[in-house]
Amino acid sequence: MPDVGDGTPALRSTRAAPKTGTHRPDAPTARPTGAGERPTPDASTTPDASARSTARPYVVLSCGMSIDGYLDSPTPQRLLLSNDDDFDRVDAERAASDAILVGAATIRHDDPRLLVRSATRRAERVARGLPASPTKVTLTRRADLDPAARFFAADDAEKLVYCASPALESARRRVGHRATVVDAGHACDLRRVWADLAARGVGRLMVEGGGTVHTQVLAADLADELQLVVAPFFVGSSRATRFVGDAAFPFNERRRARLAEVRQIGDVVLLRYALSPRFDETADGLDHGTRGNA
Repeated sequence: MPDVGDGTPALRSTRAAPKTGTHRPDAPTARPTGAGERPTPDASTTPDASARSTARPYVVLSCGMSIDGYLDSPTPQRLLLSNDDDFDRVDAERAASDAILVGAATIRHDDPRLLVRSATRRAERVARGLPASPTKVTLTRRADLDPAARFFAADDAEKLVYCASPALESARRRVGHRATVVDAGHACDLRRVWADLAARGVGRLMVEGGGTVHTQVLAADLADELQLVVAPFFVGSSRATRFVGDAAFPFNERRRARLAEVRQIGDVVLLRYALSPRFDETADGLDHGTRGNA
């Protein structure tokens, strides 16, 4: 099993610096320095262990891929898998989320900001008593994180780093001054991460990649919804990164995922899959989180 957030799926490119796709609507900007650390929940506000074991956010996987299922190309040039209208749709999904998660490899290779771009949407979140952008979350087993990455910029978004126990102290030395570093267990257990996020008030979690994280979340049956955008071209190289790697997925020829929506957005198509009964328990599959004015 590859490392959560750090490893590469079985069909990932072997080049030195693989990319993880450009479905995210992030534009390069200068990196601010410094960031605040948010406190962890105290015992008076944290649910007991039995409640945490069953509670988890509503999880949306968001991904763009080529017709032949790749997140990038084998060249250094960044591959654009979407268009402006779909980038705006993704921005709206971000604004409707309490937290956005990417793997550590995505931070290293794509350096995303993970912020809400629209000033109107940021203002609407603030008017509802929320931060302008959702909490940023990453997973790592090796603590190979650059504190100068835009993920850790001083942008007022809360930042959470879930780290495997053996690398916990290393992660705290590297980025503990810019993020809250949380012990995710020896193997960076996703169920433990989901439960901790729920305890912190995250009602809706948007997972933006990369391929390793998508593989592990889907294989663990820990997603409620998949939003998959297909770009109208082929990559045609097995050296590129696929949407998912090899795994025993819960959806197969005997258990088909339910296609809930097909939407054309310019020259791309959005396929929206309901992966759990929770999809139907939300308002049209869209829950704006549970934090409200907290």
